[in-house]
Amino acid sequence: MLFAFLGGFEGVLNGYVLGQVPNLTAVGLTGRLRYVGVAIALYAGTYCAGYILNLLQQAAIRRWNVALKTQMLQASAAGGEAESTGMNRLTNDAAQIQARYFEAVVGLMQNAAMTLVSTWFVLTVNWLMGLIFIAFSAAAMLPMLAFTKSLSRLGQQWSDANAKTLAAAQDWLQGQPELQQYLAAGTFFARVKAALALSERRLQQQTARQYTAQFATALMVVLGLFVPMLIGFLLMARGGFGITIATLLTLQLSADHVTAGVRAVVAGWSGLAGTRALRQLPPVDATPAPAPVAAGPGAVVLDGVSQTFGDQEVLAPTTRHLPAGSKTLIAGPSGVGKTTLLNLIAGRLKPTAGNVTIDGTQATPQAVTYITQQAWIFAGTVRENLTLGQSFSDQQLTTVLTQVGLTSQLGDAPLDRPVSPATLSGGQQQRLAIARGLLRKRPVLLLDEITAGLDDQAALAIRELLYRLPQTVIEVAHHYDRQLLARDHVSELTLNHELTPATARD
Repeated sequence: MLFAFLGGFEGVLNGYVLGQVPNLTAVGLTGRLRYVGVAIALYAGTYCAGYILNLLQQAAIRRWNVALKTQMLQASAAGGEAESTGMNRLTNDAAQIQARYFEAVVGLMQNAAMTLVSTWFVLTVNWLMGLIFIAFSAAAMLPMLAFTKSLSRLGQQWSDANAKTLAAAQDWLQGQPELQQYLAAGTFFARVKAALALSERRLQQQTARQYTAQFATALMVVLGLFVPMLIGFLLMARGGFGITIATLLTLQLSADHVTAGVRAVVAGWSGLAGTRALRQLPPVDATPAPAPVAAGPGAVVLDGVSQTFGDQEVLAPTTRHLPAGSKTLIAGPSGVGKTTLLNLIAGRLKPTAGNVTIDGTQATPQAVTYITQQAWIFAGTVRENLTLGQSFSDQQLTTVLTQVGLTSQLGDAPLDRPVSPATLSGGQQQRLAIARGLLRKRPVLLLDEITAGLDDQAALAIRELLYRLPQTVIEVAHHYDRQLLARDHVSELTLNHELTPATARD
């Protein structure tokens, strides 16, 4: 604010400096040289303050962007938003907020300071004419008052339409193999084009409304410039209030910056109003993160658990006790709710009725290790993919890599090897995800088709490892070796809307 006020004198320098020119006719060379020196010093000091202000503003915007994008990512994850919605917030919404909110905020501060300095100067030149100029400048804000709500509504409509466009475009790109296979690329793209057209139309409507508000403001600015001059001429004709041409010239040059400042404030206000809906982020849970789960025995109890979606019953009321350390394989046809059952045990899904407990406590995601067939691997080192930023010793990391048979495949210094989904095979990605789960030693291990991307030999090795672990292991699978199940005392249950012991089959 200090440098904003110092820089705000730029708006009155022309009026002050040029307003002194008529007085130079009565002074000598020394006075004129002093006038030039003072003018240069004033301009240089004001521009230095403006330069420092710009640097400080950019530092503020950087900090705000970090805070904004951090909250966006956390809110998106906490609210379970789709990836396309979260990425739209992080890219398009964040860019809109920076351009029309953060930059508008710092611009408002700068322009407000300039307006206050200019107003003070104008009033000291001639209070009556100064008030007249200020009154007409303030009138320029009236049009924006009428457009604030509509700008906010249009901003939200554009954001919603843009999110749908990104989702449609993502579907289009991901579905290319099948779209081309079925010769449906052209017809499917109509969805993308329709979403894109709507998004651009919403943006055009929002921009047009801003232009309308700015146009109405500009008309008020014109009146604010020339009506006070007309009033001044009329007062001069009556010979009162000490108004002269020099006074009007000084006020015109200075009051123009009052008007410009008001117009800039109004433009910034427009930007703020247009982002109001964008800035309403989903709430982020402020409660502390759950404490690390102590390794318990891992007894899982389904007590009258059922699950329905709409009017479709996925899981009939089921009561079953899976002892600590037991090994269970859940089979059944596709679509009967095997993954839904795992999500209930993992605490990721709340049952329609009944209760799921682990060691007598309500099931939570922190009490289990849940590994799916879609391994999540990101660009980074093997160490980073295993630890996820948490603290583990190299010995612990090497042990789990050896358990899943990856140590020999990753070469020298495997923990520091850079990996990504593009550099690992599907089987290697799955084994790395399993190693990540083994590292945490949670009491219950849930596995959802984890061997789908492995060959028979690798799948057998992984199952032999998992079935010998002390944890409770619950696996969903379509393909498995019943002899291995019998050898390792793995219970086989069939899910067909209810969980029952599997019948023997040849």
